[in-house]
Amino acid sequence: MSNKDCGDTDKSDDKKKIEDEEREKMLNTENEASTGVVTGGGGGAVVIKPSSLEIEDGREVKPKKIPIGGIKMPGFFTRSRSKEKCKEDDEEDGEQNQSGNQQNEKIEYNNEENKGTLRKGIKLPIVFNKKSKTDVNDEENEKITAESAANRKKLIDSIKQPLVSAFGKFRRPPETESGNLAVSATQAGLASAETLGDFDKTDDGMESIKLDGDKNDDIEKQELTEKEGWFETALRHRISIGGVLIFIIIVIIILLVTLIGKKHVPVSPPIEQGKYVTAVTSCGKVQGILEDGAFAFRGIPYAVPPIDERRWLKAGALNDLKYCWDDVLIAHNATPACAQIHSNGSTSGVESCLTLDVVTPYVRYENPIPVIVLIGTESFIGGSPSKMRPSASYARSRDVIFVRPNFRLGVLGFLAAAPLSQATYPHTSGNYGLSDIILALQWVQLNIEHFGGDKNSVTLLGHRTGATLVTALATSRKCKGLFSKVWATSGSAKFPGKQLSDSERENKEFLDILQCKNNDVKCLREKNVAELLDNVPDTWRHVQPDVPQEDERPNERHEWLVLDGDILQKHPVDSWRDDKPKVQIMIGTTAHVSASQKLFLKHTEWTPELVKEHIQSSFFGKQNLTDEIFKRYNQTYRDLVQLISDVRTVCPLLAFSSQLENATFYVATITRGDNLLADVDSDIDAILGRYEAKTPERRRYVSAMQQLFYHFVWHGTIAPTIQNSYNKVLIVDQDILPNPEYPNCDFWINKNIVPLYASID
Repeated sequence: MSNKDCGDTDKSDDKKKIEDEEREKMLNTENEASTGVVTGGGGGAVVIKPSSLEIEDGREVKPKKIPIGGIKMPGFFTRSRSKEKCKEDDEEDGEQNQSGNQQNEKIEYNNEENKGTLRKGIKLPIVFNKKSKTDVNDEENEKITAESAANRKKLIDSIKQPLVSAFGKFRRPPETESGNLAVSATQAGLASAETLGDFDKTDDGMESIKLDGDKNDDIEKQELTEKEGWFETALRHRISIGGVLIFIIIVIIILLVTLIGKKHVPVSPPIEQGKYVTAVTSCGKVQGILEDGAFAFRGIPYAVPPIDERRWLKAGALNDLKYCWDDVLIAHNATPACAQIHSNGSTSGVESCLTLDVVTPYVRYENPIPVIVLIGTESFIGGSPSKMRPSASYARSRDVIFVRPNFRLGVLGFLAAAPLSQATYPHTSGNYGLSDIILALQWVQLNIEHFGGDKNSVTLLGHRTGATLVTALATSRKCKGLFSKVWATSGSAKFPGKQLSDSERENKEFLDILQCKNNDVKCLREKNVAELLDNVPDTWRHVQPDVPQEDERPNERHEWLVLDGDILQKHPVDSWRDDKPKVQIMIGTTAHVSASQKLFLKHTEWTPELVKEHIQSSFFGKQNLTDEIFKRYNQTYRDLVQLISDVRTVCPLLAFSSQLENATFYVATITRGDNLLADVDSDIDAILGRYEAKTPERRRYVSAMQQLFYHFVWHGTIAPTIQNSYNKVLIVDQDILPNPEYPNCDFWINKNIVPLYASID
């Protein structure tokens, strides 16, 4: 049978009638045919049973009947002229051509009654060829056909299941003019599944299966492919094309990330043994320890040790490898403070002391946080670091980094002497402690990013004499760009005003005590630290604040800071007024900043009479100011302390801050302790989290003080809700209350008591 015959599925009624007649003729000639085996191209066989036995290969063979459905059976595999059958026939033809056993026999049926002759080439599916080799009846043949159809349907479903999952449901192409479905190029590639799953129906109700070998279908496929444009082709292959594009994009991203890299690795170093972490400095690696939720690095060197020939020289940077370290420096414990004299006369500390502590909540490079440098000492000769110790819990809770450097004090830190000036170039001396702080700030700029800090957001926090130092440093050209904000609490408004030559002449007294011939510098540097501290004159030591006395000479007191022409070139007050340093400054104190143990222990109980007597015997009594004073202050110990604080610290600082354009002034007034005083450490304890707030009022005070400080650290200003340019003073009690003035300061300023008798440290 030709392909063209297989392709014609639309049969006319006449052809159907002729086929029925031919079928009937074949059945009538069943017993008359001499031979009855016809082998189809598909490998199936139809046996036409003759009326008598036949001789084949020397033995008798019983003729077999042709099943009625062998020519045309409705169903899946027995369609008489379906495309599916023709397809299978062609496939079997191809297999037989390869094996060399193809048979294409023609059977001639002669009917004596009708004198008709039928010549047909019949090809049946493989399944019938196998079944026809056994002698079965019509019922068995139909049963085998049904089982084969069920098995084949299962095979088709197993093939279609993964294909449908991967590519979606196959779409049927549009019909052609001849009524046949056009098969696309993609569907042709899946012909084995497509032709098994999608069937056409002929006009006579028979189902036919499309064959790959159909030439007409191939022509239609070729025409359809030629008509398709690039867009249709791309649309049909969109899944494959999309997958390729995604793969290419992923490869490009991987290459870019690998080749470009990043400037900083945005990860924190690993925590070793659950409590140690390592950071990098310009002189080597340092190991810190986990403490209260933050990492503490203590005792990191930041300058060359100021000993031997470097005694009484400006701080030297660690720019020589002999001062650095090869292995990781263990920085778990704080190093001793610098040599100093305490208020009770005792001494402590070492000369080689230029180290610093860093407390940080994170050791990382991304999201740097503000840095607070703590400068604390009670006086120029000792009491360092006092309350200015970093708080690990507040570093974590407030997201800030604390840095606390040691710096030289007393004669080792501030001695100005002619022999020392002549031994250096440029010829200057004094202010060595200021040079230490400057070098520590330079270390912060160079290294703090390795500890998670923002070098562009550095606040210099000074307390007591530390506040005096940072306020003076804010006017120095040596500090330009090292910090952007200054918070000075309970410092002094009396800044250096003496020239270097005047200080050198006054300090000759100390050199004479040391008994070095001709004031030899080598002799001075060979003196041990204890001898230097023990020979400091009493008039140079720190004096506990009290009411001014009649014999007090405020302009003749010893001043540690000096206008050395290097770090300090002119009076800080003049510099603040004329040069207007570009830093924000907050100046503050407490209401009873001058309270001292010495004054409290002077009497067992301070009665009103004792308070009045104490004022009457002072400089104020000689000036006949006693009655006027008691109109403003009560005759109690607390009011006596407040009077002394106003004269020595509060009002001088208010007068100084009034001359600055970018300064804010506050006074903390909340009281605590048995004497109910706002002592000198009330504000710094609240800021660093050491204030024991046992009442609701004090808890509100701590919250208000911390709000004021940490907003300033993060933003450089006070909170907008409390900012008022018309008010000079912020009263920090349970809340922050702006006020235009502070009580009694105008009185002391008008009497010329302030700032003449202001504290000098």
